[in-house]
Amino acid sequence: MGDAQLRQWFNAIDVDRSGQLDAEELQRALALGGLHFSLNLANKMIRIHDRDNSGAVSVEEFKTLHQFLLDTQNRFQQADTRRHGRIDKQTVERALQAQGYKLDGPAFHTLFNAYNPERNGTMDLTEFIAMTLFLQSANATFSAFDQQRMGRVTLDYNQFIYAAANVV
Repeated sequence: MGDAQLRQWFNAIDVDRSGQLDAEELQRALALGGLHFSLNLANKMIRIHDRDNSGAVSVEEFKTLHQFLLDTQNRFQQADTRRHGRIDKQTVERALQAQGYKLDGPAFHTLFNAYNPERNGTMDLTEFIAMTLFLQSANATFSAFDQQRMGRVTLDYNQFIYAAANVV
């Protein structure tokens, strides 16, 4: 989708003509594109891509969010070789590793279970996007504390609360 088409789509769903999309508008926009997310997840997407902390996404921020969704959807579709609309736990792990996320076994298992509430060993696109969104947020928050890029941080209690509250 080109910039002009994306801007046209943005304007069509900006029902209050504010020049920004709030969570409800974003949720409706994504549903039009075939992606059905909860209002809570739409809010999380805004928190991560809202660079000016306005509580909504501008057209430029929406472009970044749209690209994230396209990239994540493409990764999911590449991993879903059987075209069942679900990928198994091992495939999810390989997909995350291909994206540069190096998680140990217990961390991956806990993460997978957190985004696979049915505990059925597979994940659909919505669950995969939500998990990838969490990892993107966690990575940004961790990096803010890992100034020397050592892969380790030491936090006092207040810093921990700050970090935990900032990870969506």
